[in-house]
This record gives sequence, C-alpha cells and structure tokens, in this order.
Amino acid sequence: MGGVLCPRPGCGAGLLPEQGQRKVTCEGGNGLGCGFVFCRDCKEAYHEGECDSMFEASGATSQAYRVDQRAAEQARWEEASKETIKKTTKPCPRCNVPIEKNGGCMHMKCPQPQCKLEWCWNCGCEWNRACMGDHWFDV
Repeated sequence: MGGVLCPRPGCGAGLLPEQGQRKVTCEGGNGLGCGFVFCRDCKEAYHEGECDSMFEASGATSQAYRVDQRAAEQARWEEASKETIKKTTKPCPRCNVPIEKNGGCMHMKCPQPQCKLEWCWNCGCEWNRACMGDHWFDV
C-alpha cells in the first residue's frame, strides 16, 4: 500500500509517505515516531544522490533491513522459552501465572504473593476435600 516501517532499531513505526518521496521522517501518529530521517529506497540515514547500499546492488531495495544477529538469536531463545513454558506449566486459575509441577501431590499453591490460591493440578479447581480424596496422588 506504499507504506514503510521506520528502520531505526527499537522503533519500527508504520509510515505512509507520499508516493515517490525519498526523504522520510518518522513522525508516527500519537507520538509513536522517533524522528529518524531516512532514505525510503535504502533505509539508511537520509542522503542526497544515489544509494550506496549493498541492498541497492542486489536490486532488493524495498523494505531491506539489516538483521541484528544478536537480537535475532535472543528472540529465538525467548520464543523457545515461551513454548517450553506453555508445554510444561498450567496457569493459576485465579491470576494465570504459569505454574510448573515438578513432583509431589496434586495440591498446588500459587507463588504470587498477591494470589496464593491453593488449587488442584488435576482439575483446576480451588483445593477442596473432593480433590483431596479423589486424586491427591493421581499421575
């Protein structure tokens, strides 16, 4: 649709510059922009004349961003951690904080100081006599 994203690390605001306009200023609405002025073609700081970018030589000028390899690796680790948490935990029925069961009975206690709900890992209900009798040590 002719829009571009601000290439400044940590910003990425969506912008809609005029068609054919090379000089783009990141002035996202509601104060979201960072003020970075860049070249629409090569996404580097704005410059006069031809683009001198490795992306220009390959012909891949539209939305060509350099990838920060360290940040990309960190993002992969964070995503893998989220997947592991999703597979190995259950949310507290009251506050939804992820809880990991690493042994013992089905009686759980939320570690969040403002919650401390005691609940059943098996049925997800608040801990009660039925849980105690029916599946205290279910596997």
